[in-house]
Amino acid sequence: MEDSVLSQLSDDSLLEYIADLSQSQSQLDAADYTREQYFREKSARQQQQDRALQEENKQNGVPQIFGGCAVYINGYTKPGRLQLHETLVRHGGKFIHYLSSKRKATHIVATNMPLKKRKEFANYKVVTPEWIVESVKAGKLLPWQSFAHAWDDKQPKIAVTNCNDPNFLNNFFQNSRLHHLSNWKSNLRQNVLQLNDSFRVPKKKDSLTVFHIDFDCFFASVAALDFPNLDIDSDPIVVCHGTHNSDISSCNYAARKYGIKNGMWVSDAKGFLPQGVTLNCLPYNFEKIEAKSAEFYSILRKNDFIKFDEILPISIDESICVKISQSSETPNLRDICQNLRNEIYKSTNCTVSIGCSDTLIMSRLNLKRAKPKSSFILFHKDVDDTFLSNVKLSDIPGVGSSTISKINALNNQEPILENVLQLKKVINANKSFIGSMTATVGNKLTKKILLSLDGKDDDESLKMIYEPINFFERKSLSIDINWGIRFNSIHEVDAFIDICTKYLVEKLNELKKKTSQINLKLLKRAPNAPIEPEKYLGCGKCDSMNRNSKLGIPSNEFGFLTTEIKHNYRCVSCPPNELRGISIQFIKLVDVPSTKDDISKRFINFETFQNLPNDVKPGFVNELKKRKIQIKEPKVNKYQESFLNEIPTQLRNEIKKDLIINEKIKNSEIDRIYAKQVQRQNSLMNSKNHLLGNSNESIFESIKFQNETSFKKICSKIIAWVDFTVKDNGPHPKDLELFENYLDKLSDSNRVPLILRISKLISNELNLKSLKYSNENGFQIWEQQLIKTIIPKLMKNKHTFQTVRKLDLEFDL
Repeated sequence: MEDSVLSQLSDDSLLEYIADLSQSQSQLDAADYTREQYFREKSARQQQQDRALQEENKQNGVPQIFGGCAVYINGYTKPGRLQLHETLVRHGGKFIHYLSSKRKATHIVATNMPLKKRKEFANYKVVTPEWIVESVKAGKLLPWQSFAHAWDDKQPKIAVTNCNDPNFLNNFFQNSRLHHLSNWKSNLRQNVLQLNDSFRVPKKKDSLTVFHIDFDCFFASVAALDFPNLDIDSDPIVVCHGTHNSDISSCNYAARKYGIKNGMWVSDAKGFLPQGVTLNCLPYNFEKIEAKSAEFYSILRKNDFIKFDEILPISIDESICVKISQSSETPNLRDICQNLRNEIYKSTNCTVSIGCSDTLIMSRLNLKRAKPKSSFILFHKDVDDTFLSNVKLSDIPGVGSSTISKINALNNQEPILENVLQLKKVINANKSFIGSMTATVGNKLTKKILLSLDGKDDDESLKMIYEPINFFERKSLSIDINWGIRFNSIHEVDAFIDICTKYLVEKLNELKKKTSQINLKLLKRAPNAPIEPEKYLGCGKCDSMNRNSKLGIPSNEFGFLTTEIKHNYRCVSCPPNELRGISIQFIKLVDVPSTKDDISKRFINFETFQNLPNDVKPGFVNELKKRKIQIKEPKVNKYQESFLNEIPTQLRNEIKKDLIINEKIKNSEIDRIYAKQVQRQNSLMNSKNHLLGNSNESIFESIKFQNETSFKKICSKIIAWVDFTVKDNGPHPKDLELFENYLDKLSDSNRVPLILRISKLISNELNLKSLKYSNENGFQIWEQQLIKTIIPKLMKNKHTFQTVRKLDLEFDL
């Protein structure tokens, strides 16, 4: 019937019927053909091919060392997936193309895994590709445990996000790029101080050649070394902690081409990329960064092309190297730069750029011109308008956006100044512009800008070259945390300040320094800012608050410093729950004074030196000079004084002044310390003798009573006097008058403790006699004398009883 129907159709109808029937059948087949069925069929075909390859190699005698092993390869590997697949199958193994169930795989091969996958495969045999490669080399199946990933050793612990946790600070520093950079920079500069003897510090009259050497996107270049599938020159690469709200610390030039900059959020940076271009976010590799930096500085110190007279570290990836030019030498600077760049790349696999000139400012500007992957050489005398037109105002060190705005405000009638050449033309056309700049941005910065127009350095910048020790000496120490800061009470803030201060004090002691000034800076949540910002535990929009305190005496005492910081915090008045960042800075650091032993070792007695044999004295003189130990010469004797008296007055006065100055210099610090100690002891003893009335030992005039000056004997007479007169009609009025005069003298000479002692003696004596003689006239007279005369004299003098406690007096009567 179907044939008869088809025969009746026209050609066009027949073709249309066939097309409709084919489409209906395709839709019906697609509905029944699932994704799982597709992978099963694909896997079956691949396994069929694998069995054919395996059988062929088995017949050719290839050892089947992977028999019984079913292997799944996860992610990027080296060697690649296809090579490992073929090697595995040829040696009897089963390759799993699609992991529908983990139980099917006996081993999982991976170079690296994200944290989620590590947890997922935690109970499986996860090995590196070397397990397959090394087993084939050995001709036998090697133990998988020798090639297992030690995720637990390499994976850092879960980050501590509670700032009240004692481990918060350590965890924060371990993951802080800025902390690592600061430590590396400090260590590099410390090496400069230690290697000072090996430097040849230039003199101001010397001609210099300055090489400014800097890595090209150092962090990104080092991070990319662990990912051979990425091309540092073409793939956009950034280095950060996360993939959304993390700050970008470094980006390569391929990423910068799209407008991506350091400091951006990753989420914002992705918006700059066109469709189809992927932003590669790589993690920090601090260990490798430090290792590459060490190789970099090692090449600068020792290479076959040039021996630098100074190597001055700017940061871990940037250095200024100085060579003193010799008139007899005409080195090929272009070849030197190229050889250095090649040698550094050969050692680190990272590229550098070099700016070379005869001044610091020109070498810096040449470096900007050279980047990336090149070198540029131009001396300051060859600077022309073409070069200056390519130099932005912001390229001058110390000139930022604020300064540029102020300069443009002075030039409000002209176009905005975008480069150095435009500024130079304005200054040449209007000489008064310099005065306006000086009034606006300051004399020092104005002078620096004017010198830079001619490619010359200012005096402050040149200190790096001519005074490297002073320039690189540590002058401040700080800690700055603006992530994870969340407090609920003042007690939590105090505890955190203690932790931070303890860390800083430990660093102070390592440096053997003390701080003279403390600066506390706080970030307080802005009134209109959300309580929790978009970035997790970030500071968000904040208002800055700070307080500075100068210490009377430099200190490295933890208790004193942390108390001062807490006091500053309370003065700023920031509620704990509003605090979002805290910075503590120790500034104006000074060296810890030498100990007594160190001080005493700086001098040798003149007589001791004179007693040495004459033939060995010259050798000792040289050795003492090397160790900076001085020979303490004797003071001027009477013979010298008699000689001085015979010479003219004007000359004598000049010599005496010189002798006084020399004497001050020669006196060791230990002598002054001992002298002050003896002076304090004598002062203390004099005070005690003064109060106790010891006439033979006191330097003050003694006070007599009944021809006695010893206070002990006077007290004995007073007790006997009270004991005798209390039984009768009391003391004689004339005697009381003399006694009162004695008390007045004690009071006027600030010997109030003695009056206090006399009052206690009389009071104790009256208490002993009260039962027997309380009704006697003499007893009542002494009681009135005590209350109306003696006690008021105690209140008369402002020299209170603190003296007794201060001097720790004891009355042995």
